[in-house]
Amino acid sequence: MVAKKNFYSKIYKNKFTGYPNGVIADGLVFLSGIFGNDQDDSDKNFDKIPLLGRDKKQGYFVADEREASVALDSWSVHYKINELLKEIGTDENQILRQHIWQTDKRYFPVYENIRQKLQSSPAPSSGLGISSFHEITDFTIGIDLIAVIPNSNNALPEREVLVDVYNKVLPSASFYAQAVTSGSLLFTAGHIAIKTSEKGKPLVSGFDDIPKEGRFLATGRSHPDSRDGPIIAQTWYVYKELERTLNDHGMGLEDSINITVFLADTRDVSAFHRVHSHFFNDILPALTIVGFDEVGHRGCLIEIEITAVSKQTELEKKPNGYPKKAPLKASESFQIGNFVFCSGVFDLSQSVEDKKKTKIQISLDNFVAQFPEKNKLTRQIINSMAQLSDALYNSGSSLDNLLKVTIYLKHEEDFKVFDAIFKTLVEDKNLPAIEAIVVPNPGPRTSSLFQIEAIGLIN
Repeated sequence: MVAKKNFYSKIYKNKFTGYPNGVIADGLVFLSGIFGNDQDDSDKNFDKIPLLGRDKKQGYFVADEREASVALDSWSVHYKINELLKEIGTDENQILRQHIWQTDKRYFPVYENIRQKLQSSPAPSSGLGISSFHEITDFTIGIDLIAVIPNSNNALPEREVLVDVYNKVLPSASFYAQAVTSGSLLFTAGHIAIKTSEKGKPLVSGFDDIPKEGRFLATGRSHPDSRDGPIIAQTWYVYKELERTLNDHGMGLEDSINITVFLADTRDVSAFHRVHSHFFNDILPALTIVGFDEVGHRGCLIEIEITAVSKQTELEKKPNGYPKKAPLKASESFQIGNFVFCSGVFDLSQSVEDKKKTKIQISLDNFVAQFPEKNKLTRQIINSMAQLSDALYNSGSSLDNLLKVTIYLKHEEDFKVFDAIFKTLVEDKNLPAIEAIVVPNPGPRTSSLFQIEAIGLIN
């Protein structure tokens, strides 16, 4: 049986009390969220960064102060990543995917300038604008990631870059690789609807910007097409670009095992889902949908990242459908080898009676008393954890075998509620790597205050 090993760094204190810096299992490492410099904003200036990272410095404190804060956070985050990976026995050239969470994407150019200095071979990335981090208000950049540890698992060898920054068919919108592999697993960056190969790099803004084959949901009437057209056209374009990347390497969308969808407006869930359903029919991947402060850039409404597996894989591949009515066209979880990717879990209660029930064997009353102002959130977390527990059990895993969880919250203080409940269900020695971010719409339902995205290890 493959075991998971929690990693506690000797050089970096984790910002998530009790949780490991990362979890190692079957040749992969899953790092918890890593944040920027611990100094107060008043102490953040370009002179605290090595000369290599001071390109943006102008020498006037008012002109520099905002960019200096982002630059220092960016330098600190990537320096910590590189040191942590070395401590584990790998390096930044083995990162398979990273999420870049930014409290203000206006300063993305500052971040990217620093990243290019400290990540020579960029990883597939999804860069999202968020409201804040869990209970942390003074950091501008946070990153979590998955990396491969060379020579740890013959089935997951060193990373190979398939589509790099300078791809001629569709150049990257910023400094990131578009797709990499480790063995039969493929990881893409978050793809957005910008035509980077065309002059002016135009945004896909409606039905007129995509070929006729993508206009199957167009009505030909101005009002409905102006509402649904932008998200439908962008979704179609992004899925087609992802499909082309997969096709170029002997795969197709049907080989997707996990999809995360980042939306600028979760009112677009229904329109997105119509296009999603068009592309997926038989084997359904796990699916997570979250609403962010900012997605991509210059009017992007959607960003999509995919994890896929080669058709020639020798790893066991098994989608697990929902035991009852599926909330979305997706599998509840998807097993690949010793790993299981779960669809985003949010409260599925549909009736008043459902909402009165708590499926997991812990006392709701204790948490209602502890968090009297968070009654609705408490119920959603407990119901979600029960659903996640069931999904993991159905795939041969458990809450104790979680490797990495991403927590999407409505408010900074909501992490305390999750943390209290979660640590009742999972022993400290089994806690997973974790990231927790605050966004406008944590889940695809209007009522969602919480969503958890999880990767587990098969028992």
